[in-house]
Amino acid sequence: RKGTIHVDENMQSSIPMIYAGGDIVRGGATVILAMGDGRKAAAAMNEKLRNS
Repeated sequence: RKGTIHVDENMQSSIPMIYAGGDIVRGGATVILAMGDGRKAAAAMNEKLRNS
């Protein structure tokens, strides 16, 4: 979609250590979907930091 950021299954963009979710990824999204994106991104960031 135009004006959105493309992310992988862990909400990480093509730039390492940059994560995105919610409206900037989905366009207009519900709060529930945005919260889910945030949880998924936080879990991925936590895992990456623990393994670095």
